[in-house]
Amino acid sequence: MKKIKVVLLGLMLITSLLGSAVSASTGSPLFEGYLSKGEAILVGPLIISLTDTQKDYGNGEYYAFLVIMKDGKILNAEYKTIYVPDPEKIQRLLLDPEFLLALAETQGYDVSSCSQYVNDTTAFNACLMANAFGFYQWLNTASPKEIADAVVKTIEEHPELGINKEDILMPITYPDITPVREGETVEVDVDDQTVYVTVLEVYPNGIKISISGPPEWRAATAPGVVISSVEMPETVQPGDTVMIKVHLRNEGALKVRYLNVFVSPAPVSFNDSSSIASAISMALSQSGLSQSAFYPEGSAIQYIEYLDGKENTTLTFRIKINPNADVGTYPLYVGVVYFTGLGTNMKMLQSYNFVALTVKKSREGFVEITKVETIPGEISPGDTFTVRFTVENTGAEPIKALSLKITSYQVPVQGEIKNVDLSALSQLPIQGSEALSENLQTSLNQIMRELAKQNIDAFLPIGEDNVKYVAELQPGQSTTLEFRIKANDRLENGIYPLRIELKYLSEPDEKEITDERLVGVDITGRAELILSKVSTSPSKILPGTDNVEVNIQIDNVGTGTARTVIIKPQSVWPFELSETSQQVIGLGSLNKGDSAQTSFRVNVAENASSGTYEIPLLIMYTNSLGVQKNITLKVPIIIGAKPNIEVVDIRFEPEPLQGESVKVYITLKNTGGEKATSVLIEGVVKADQPFNLDKRTDYVGDIAPGATGEGVIILRIDRDAIPKDYKIQLRIRAVGDPSQGDDNVYVFERTVDVTVKENTKTSTNLRNLAVVVGVLVVIVVIYTHRRRAS
Repeated sequence: MKKIKVVLLGLMLITSLLGSAVSASTGSPLFEGYLSKGEAILVGPLIISLTDTQKDYGNGEYYAFLVIMKDGKILNAEYKTIYVPDPEKIQRLLLDPEFLLALAETQGYDVSSCSQYVNDTTAFNACLMANAFGFYQWLNTASPKEIADAVVKTIEEHPELGINKEDILMPITYPDITPVREGETVEVDVDDQTVYVTVLEVYPNGIKISISGPPEWRAATAPGVVISSVEMPETVQPGDTVMIKVHLRNEGALKVRYLNVFVSPAPVSFNDSSSIASAISMALSQSGLSQSAFYPEGSAIQYIEYLDGKENTTLTFRIKINPNADVGTYPLYVGVVYFTGLGTNMKMLQSYNFVALTVKKSREGFVEITKVETIPGEISPGDTFTVRFTVENTGAEPIKALSLKITSYQVPVQGEIKNVDLSALSQLPIQGSEALSENLQTSLNQIMRELAKQNIDAFLPIGEDNVKYVAELQPGQSTTLEFRIKANDRLENGIYPLRIELKYLSEPDEKEITDERLVGVDITGRAELILSKVSTSPSKILPGTDNVEVNIQIDNVGTGTARTVIIKPQSVWPFELSETSQQVIGLGSLNKGDSAQTSFRVNVAENASSGTYEIPLLIMYTNSLGVQKNITLKVPIIIGAKPNIEVVDIRFEPEPLQGESVKVYITLKNTGGEKATSVLIEGVVKADQPFNLDKRTDYVGDIAPGATGEGVIILRIDRDAIPKDYKIQLRIRAVGDPSQGDDNVYVFERTVDVTVKENTKTSTNLRNLAVVVGVLVVIVVIYTHRRRAS
């Protein structure tokens, strides 16, 4: 639909046709045939053109967009008026400090402190930069539509301004053309007569059309239509000679003749009897624009004998820009007058185009500040830093004696406040005295806060002058100038202005040029994260303890903000993160003075020695400049001592033999770091072992770290025990040192090797007894036998 609303400048034709027109009898169509997109047909005084065809994908039908024109006016369009923001009126509002305050508030910025400077433009702008630099940047970079929407919203939200939306609008009128589908007819009334235009068929790029009207009218396709386009520099300077190229194309099918092409500061109209030269001379003499902006250099008119159908050509004109021309945009019109047909059917046609001629003044030598950087990037109040300016000569000639001077703005800061205490008024014997004293105290303290504000210099140069010099800069050459600057320690985080003054001499006439610029220095502050608190649960950590909860607190003691703070505890012996612990911990953002608490869990190695260890915390965050920072903080953890009992010696009395009872003397040593108290040993034998314990336990007592103690158990060995090595178990129980707060009971499982040997003495006695018994048996047998015999 937007294509229909474009003004068709290329079809401004004088309503005359060739003698080859198609006649139509009364009641018969004046024309029936095909039109492609962009083609036109001439019917009587009308120009009927097909601008586009479009498909409605909802019903699959095609629509044709026809433009029916007479004398430059579209007859089949409804002219509508809409109201849009007027750029000039909006610009005037943006120059009003009171409106800017309301606009900033609407955009979410608090600039109420700038209201005191509404009558001082320089101070007001400096205050805006210091308190709402984002708003200041938005004003200079936002699109016109975005600014217009914000202005309308501000007017709606601030009726106290006394401005209505209608006050900033301007009317725009445009033609709205209704598309035509297949089989539909458009009726147009022309000079009390009716013309019927019927779309018979619609194709993707054309239509079949039938036109009926007064029988005396004639219809013909355009035999010759000259379309012009203009090529010229985007900007020109006073005193320049500019080449204007006019590209012509005959979009018709037949030859056009006697083309006159001219350039003019104003549109020029002709009739059949007009003299082109005299009309242009009159336009130039009557136009003040030609005197102040430009004039033709050479002829303003060029002539072409003919231009065939679909043929192109290019003409070149030269114009001189007035050396005293003011900066601005001026219209330059290109007119084309030509003839179609032959003999009595020859008719004159005219079209014109225009371009914007933009005049700019540029210095021969010109210094631009192409880059400003601060080192370091993060600056806190009270910091001394380096500001580095890169300046470049972007002009066409050298510059000399360049000086760059920095000057600090004075900015308001809050001074010391002495609050007023009016609580005594609440004791007055009058109704509402308490509320009265509270309200009065609040109001007075607000006034005191405003009165306590002071203006201070935001920055001061350190150890050097505030001016740097460069002897010469050639075109395209750049250099870097550095200053050491200290930020006032009373500043809050924010962007503060620094005034830059440039002075230099520009060739070729050594004209002195002075420029002032404003540079915003961002006092971001610098985040500094520290570990302020550490605690554990349990409070005493011993080797072998699992799931020890480590509670920590992180404080930001710096002047900046740490955004998206993430902590990753690192596993370092004798610690490892437990399975139930958080592996990655997010704290969010920590502003200046903020703190956050969190915890994680670790397991302690069994063989860890007592002492102080550290668990590294990898902390990642984003600073105020958007740069990711990594730091490592170390969490101190104290591992306490505990007793550890080892068996260091075994003695047997007597030697372990079959059938014997043996005292087993066990020497214990405390290899731990804490005293073991109430040490008790207990022997344990298995059911399948050939032993019995006549004395199962023994009390050893206290064993200091590194000391030894001895206990004894009595072991009875079975007579039929197989001689070999056996292992019996010792269970040692000990209590920690109560004086160290350790009441834990520790159990140690140890083993003792017992080598059982054959008891040879017992075996000999048994053999002797067997012999004696055998002899006695023989004697008894012999004795019995003899007695029976006798």
